[in-house]
Amino acid sequence: DLSGSLRGRQNIYNHLDMMIRDAEKTVTIVTTAEGLNRKLEALMPSFEKARKRKIIIRIAAPITQANVKIAKELAKVAEVRNLEGMKARFTIVDSNQVMFMLLDDETTHPNYDIGVWINTPFFARTLEQLFELAWQKMKQVK
Repeated sequence: DLSGSLRGRQNIYNHLDMMIRDAEKTVTIVTTAEGLNRKLEALMPSFEKARKRKIIIRIAAPITQANVKIAKELAKVAEVRNLEGMKARFTIVDSNQVMFMLLDDETTHPNYDIGVWINTPFFARTLEQLFELAWQKMKQVK
């Protein structure tokens, strides 16, 4: 398959979980402050298993007083950096697959959240290169 769409946050997280479990090299996640909290809850077991398989996991999200403990917990299995001035929600796995969410998670009910998954090395590599430029400017969470 080249693409698919998912409706509902639980379906999105189920697909993200599958993508992370199938990762061979890298997982790159950009999320919101609240999304960071959800990632810990929904994906931490998969992150831990991926880390044991030597998968490089990078997570960028706005770090606030409300989620700094979550960020530090995730920093045990991933490199976590503070994303300032940009609001985005997407995941890139192995520079091949991209899952991006179309709606703002602050204003969208979880049942109506929409994600689009695409299997496209061309677009995934390009998006990862753009992410890399921003990643270099972000501060690491320790």
